[in-house]
Amino acid sequence: MKHYWELVQSKVEAMPLRERLIMFVAIAFAIIAMTSVMLLNPLLKKQKELSTRLAQQQSQMKELQAKVQEISQARKDDEHSPLRIKVAQLKQQVEAQRENIQGRRNHLVDPDKIVSLLEQVLNKNSRLQLVALETLPADLEMEPTRKNNSGQKQIFKHSIKITLRGGYLDLLQYLTAVEKAPVQMYWGDASFSVDKYPDGVLILTLYTLSLDKVWLKV
Repeated sequence: MKHYWELVQSKVEAMPLRERLIMFVAIAFAIIAMTSVMLLNPLLKKQKELSTRLAQQQSQMKELQAKVQEISQARKDDEHSPLRIKVAQLKQQVEAQRENIQGRRNHLVDPDKIVSLLEQVLNKNSRLQLVALETLPADLEMEPTRKNNSGQKQIFKHSIKITLRGGYLDLLQYLTAVEKAPVQMYWGDASFSVDKYPDGVLILTLYTLSLDKVWLKV
């Protein structure tokens, strides 16, 4: 084995400086890619699973709402219809889903505080550079079971896309700090690319839920 490494070393030393630099850069890129798979990807996967679970719950609730409307239309004004019991059961399921999602919302950061939270985490690491910060239009995530029911409120999804440049470990540290923040955010799309070694660029979409449609301006 020692003889093998000595042989490799002699071949590397015999290379022109330009070729050695290219080889070392290629090795560095390979190390970054492997590190990304081992450290960054599991973190992003975990957050993606949480977001997917929330989306599934919202989809299930919309299906239940559709069933309620369908059965209500079928029974019309027949107060003695056996479908009334089915409607009541479905409404209970809808409300259970709604309470579950609203319970999650109580632990989320308010839309008007999400920018300051991201900046606070960013300011703790001077080696990271903020490239861009963009707020996205608010989306309606949940409607009341009945449109004329003033006791139920709509829930809106507020998303923000942040682009950072810096070393891989610094970017990973930033993601970890965001994940461990006192108030939570859901993670959407995320991508990492090498900009100019050793720096990389991270593009991350985060979102929170709110009862207000009004979004903040950056």
